[in-house]
Amino acid sequence: MRKDQQPVITSYRLEDLLVVPGLMIDVHYKTLGAIHHHPHADLTKAHRHEFYTLAVTGSQCSQHMVDFRQIDMPPHSIFLLSPWQIHLSADIALTADLYLISFTPDFLPAGAPVLPLCMEKAVTPDAEAFKDIWLLCEQLLREFNNRKALQQQVLQHFLAVLLTLFTRCLPENSTASHLQPELLIRYRELMESHLLSWSSCGEYARALHVTTDHLNEVVKQETGQTASALLAARRILEAKRMLLHSTHGIKEIAWYLQFNEVTYFNRFFKQHTGQTPLGFRIASREKYHYNPE
Repeated sequence: MRKDQQPVITSYRLEDLLVVPGLMIDVHYKTLGAIHHHPHADLTKAHRHEFYTLAVTGSQCSQHMVDFRQIDMPPHSIFLLSPWQIHLSADIALTADLYLISFTPDFLPAGAPVLPLCMEKAVTPDAEAFKDIWLLCEQLLREFNNRKALQQQVLQHFLAVLLTLFTRCLPENSTASHLQPELLIRYRELMESHLLSWSSCGEYARALHVTTDHLNEVVKQETGQTASALLAARRILEAKRMLLHSTHGIKEIAWYLQFNEVTYFNRFFKQHTGQTPLGFRIASREKYHYNPE
């Protein structure tokens, strides 16, 4: 499998799915019988987005699988799907009364809140907070559909307020990322962009215009892990995603993740997880009652 072939897991860019070309936000309210805002994306199959999607449920409930967690969204709850997370919807045909707001990170104006890296479960605001959030979703949809002058600026600021209200509802440790230094944030961003081409911390350090020692010092001070440990964890996460969701063999996945030999990939994976790649694939598919083949 060459790098110029189709990705192991389908990936969607927001610019390929937009109703309004050039406007890097999509706002959709889903009701029974409505077409999903990504009509050519089969959301019952594992896929990933290269953008954020904020889901806000009304009176209905919704169920999803995000990476290795089942996410249950009760009525009046909110969940943020972060870029690159593997996602599939268990009940997309039944879900109704749901706002889906998709946007790229660079669409937000300066001063917008820093968003959590990933959510472990949906949050349910109190009734007054949810009323304000739902109203902002309605305003976003109305502005999105109106196509008036200065539309982008209005949408950006409505979205910034909506996300600020959303972050208020999160547990305190979920928003700790606003304390992270810029270097760590950029390191995480580069891992998402170059994971399949850069396999050493030195390559990331050069791109960040710092020494490997300095990168390691900053990362360890903020996370308690070395820069190489953070990179290894990210590679393991990607391996787990592919082992569960793809139909490719272990050797193909190893090569795709920049391991030149499958024996090294097997040792690396077992060292970090206690399982072989094949053992993880079998166990995880049994656990989630899921087989993509």
